[in-house]
Amino acid sequence: MKNFDVIVIGGGPAGLVASKILVAFGKKTAIVEKAKLGGDCTHSGCVPSKTLLKSAKAYYDTKNISKYGLGSNDINIDTSNVLNHVRSVIDEIYSHETPEVFEKAGVRIIEGFAKFVSKDEIIVNDKIYKAKKFILATGSGPMIPEILGLENIKYLTNENIFLQKSIPKSMTIVGTGAIGVEMATAFNRLGCPTTLVSRGSGILRQNDDELSEILLNELKKEGVEFINHATYEKVEQVENKIVLHIKQNKKNTNITSQKILIATGRTANTDINLEKAGVKYDKNGVIVNEYMQTSNPNIYSIGDVSTKYKFTHIAEQEAIIAASNIGLPIKKKMTYNNIGSCIYSDPELAQIGYTQTEANRLFLNKVQTYKFEYKNSDRGYTDVDKIGMIKVSVLKSGKIVGASILGSRAGELIHILQLAKTFDISFDKLSKIVYLYPTYADIVKQPAKQFYINKLLNNKLLKLLKYLKSILIKA
Repeated sequence: MKNFDVIVIGGGPAGLVASKILVAFGKKTAIVEKAKLGGDCTHSGCVPSKTLLKSAKAYYDTKNISKYGLGSNDINIDTSNVLNHVRSVIDEIYSHETPEVFEKAGVRIIEGFAKFVSKDEIIVNDKIYKAKKFILATGSGPMIPEILGLENIKYLTNENIFLQKSIPKSMTIVGTGAIGVEMATAFNRLGCPTTLVSRGSGILRQNDDELSEILLNELKKEGVEFINHATYEKVEQVENKIVLHIKQNKKNTNITSQKILIATGRTANTDINLEKAGVKYDKNGVIVNEYMQTSNPNIYSIGDVSTKYKFTHIAEQEAIIAASNIGLPIKKKMTYNNIGSCIYSDPELAQIGYTQTEANRLFLNKVQTYKFEYKNSDRGYTDVDKIGMIKVSVLKSGKIVGASILGSRAGELIHILQLAKTFDISFDKLSKIVYLYPTYADIVKQPAKQFYINKLLNNKLLKLLKYLKSILIKA
């Protein structure tokens, strides 16, 4: 039996961050990983998807080069090497996350699948390992819906889509969350006719309704077919095609494509004998408190396996909290109020705090939402990039309670509002920064300026002075 201060189960972003911090605290630390270090983010999530989206944007911009005043003959672009390029980027990033890199940093890497045998012991490849503390960072896997016949066909998920040899000739995507929308954007632009299928009415139901609808319309303009209010009846392989049978508005129809991608959400990886460890969990994953502790106080849980916010940056922050609480006497709490998210479609859709609908429901007449469209920004004109809008929900005091941005650089611009929200900077103060011209940051400045002007117009002292001035003029 081998003993450690801390064993981290799972070598994705959360596990890697936690292990580095623990070693810095002088803890004898091990990571148990059943596949490759880096997890989904490096091998089948963030890294490959964003690489593919970049290639797709380059393809799209080249095909539409005339909008920049450039003439061209028919441009023939070869996409046969795109997925090889995606995998090469994965390899580059993985080279910084190999077992050798972490072993050199003082982290013991144990390869294999871990299962608890007691509250302080796990078994990996028939060997027992004991630790004073554990961190669960086992991540999540694709949630597979119950569709008749699905188990009999070769369907795609995020775990195998980037292993394809070439861009499919056509694709049906089941699911309209972040993965579904991003993959629809990328593959459609790369010459793969794409159909996006939703059980609901629209896409990205966790995001702002108005901005999601604008994004959907842009996808449609580019040729993505969208089918909503669908009930999945069955799926089958017919020769070299996959046929998805659905019911829509009480009518039966079918969608035929070469490939089908299942992107209906994520499910926590909890199959590690958590009962033996005294760790409680439910259908959403491992249950934790604000210190990232499970029902067993010596076992912490971070990342997708325990949070509903399945983003790498959140997993890494939870790792910092959990590792700090193990290594330091002063305990830290994890909060989610000021953590944003971004859908890396084109245009991007970023969010911090509440959407306009949520803010109106929670704060009623105490909140007002300020908007500004990209088409009114000079940078939007210079870049021929006028699709997009910012929406910032603000209390009368100037406190930002939520912001949504659809448009170019949205994932970068949201940080300005995140900074203001995190440190409770009044929205009007963002109008007093001298922004570089011409930049996309103007779309943050303009609504802040609107709020500042309204604040002045409603200032009681200014109103009184204006009233007194009017009396003096009459006198």
